[in-house]
Amino acid sequence: MSNEILLYIAFILLLGVFGAIFWLRDKQINAKFSKFELAIEGLIKENYQLKRQIKEIPTAGPIIQNEIDMNEINSQIELKISEGLTQKISPILQNVHIIEQAVNEIKDEQQERLYSLEERTKSIGKITPPSFEANNENRVVEMFRAGKTPEAIARDLQLGVGQVTMILKFKKEI
Repeated sequence: MSNEILLYIAFILLLGVFGAIFWLRDKQINAKFSKFELAIEGLIKENYQLKRQIKEIPTAGPIIQNEIDMNEINSQIELKISEGLTQKISPILQNVHIIEQAVNEIKDEQQERLYSLEERTKSIGKITPPSFEANNENRVVEMFRAGKTPEAIARDLQLGVGQVTMILKFKKEI
């Protein structure tokens, strides 16, 4: 039985130690909470005082210290815009003028070419088709009767094969 009593005593001591530890921790936590409560109370008082001070401040309209001259602002804005446009657009306009000059030069050159071509064509006159001699027909028929083919006749007389065959059909040789 002595072992059992010792166990009970050890158990009771252990419970006592745990109880003491919990009691000390609880005391520390309560101390911290009391510090937080004091800090919160101080903040609440400060908040109350600030609200009271805000209510005491007279509510006056907005105070304008400097009057704004809208005409001066408009003139400054217009000046800045015109300066910006001048800086940005003037190079573009110069490039457009250069391109316009180049196009005009090309146009003038093409017109000169056109006039020179017109002058050359005036001197040429009408183009006349090669004359077809009547004796060519007779020669075609004679050569065909001699046994030559239409291709050979065309080559010898420097005529087209179609022209030779047309003559032969017209003369009823084919």
